[in-house]
Amino acid sequence: MAVLLMPAQQRAAAQVLSSAVLNSTVWISYEVAPPAADAGKTQAHPPGAGPSRTAEPAVFGGTGFLFFQGVGIGKGRIFLVTNKHVLPPEGRPQDIKVRVAVRDQDGAARVEAVSVPVVGRDGKYLNSVRVHPDPETDVAAVNIALVAFGAKFQLLIDAVTTGKCLNTSMLLTSDRLRSSTVGMGSPVYIIGFPDAIFDPRNVSPILRAGIIATDPREGFDFNQELRRTIAFPEHVNGFLIDANIYPGSSGSLVVLGRDGQRDGQDAKASDWQPTILGIVAGSIPMLDASLHSYARIGLGIVYSADAIRDVIRSFDR
Repeated sequence: MAVLLMPAQQRAAAQVLSSAVLNSTVWISYEVAPPAADAGKTQAHPPGAGPSRTAEPAVFGGTGFLFFQGVGIGKGRIFLVTNKHVLPPEGRPQDIKVRVAVRDQDGAARVEAVSVPVVGRDGKYLNSVRVHPDPETDVAAVNIALVAFGAKFQLLIDAVTTGKCLNTSMLLTSDRLRSSTVGMGSPVYIIGFPDAIFDPRNVSPILRAGIIATDPREGFDFNQELRRTIAFPEHVNGFLIDANIYPGSSGSLVVLGRDGQRDGQDAKASDWQPTILGIVAGSIPMLDASLHSYARIGLGIVYSADAIRDVIRSFDR
């Protein structure tokens, strides 16, 4: 069997996205204690885990990604962007855990699940949390700068020292979208943690590929049957993608595939600035009448980059 060997320079260039982009994608989780009356009953578990018949907390999770704004030594804002449904609901004080690399005193990096408060003692979202002004747009953000500086996020240190990080200039505006060649059939990458899958040794996410399945310039309207049976919104400011989306994929970053870039296709990954198209919010199920159950059909729902920008801008109002 022949083995293909590449020179070191070619192997380095083969990675499409830089570590600054990949490591900006994080796993988010939070726990909900089971009601006392349910002790001993089967509880919900993280995606991919089997059921337990002990009164363990239910663990919910999803993907998010970090945007940096004006960061420097001890200054700037860091926004954790995800879906609203990935965050715990209002009602009682609640933190989320964000899985990141942090810098130790000796300069080494280690992976840690860092707690970030999101719901205060009054049962309301803290001032650091913003949800999209349209209640049917499933996008939210949390300003986690205080936590990131305090815990010494490695990604923050890298952003300050190298200037390489996700920022709002990478969000594809509607005007740029209309004047571009991006459309149905354009390749996309989906960066996240489907089924809560990650390598415990690092914080690197799972990279998957797909294509844009509907016109991203028009948005997408769900028909009455889907709105009735699945409770989908009438309209999504975004598009559908042909890609496998699973629990845990919610909140994943969607970027334009390398083949969809007109400029700089041959640039090294470290020099290539990704074009962010939106954020995954879920998948579309299909009713299998013969089995009386729903099955995934490989269609994902994506809210546009404009929806991400709207939430980030809301921190300035």
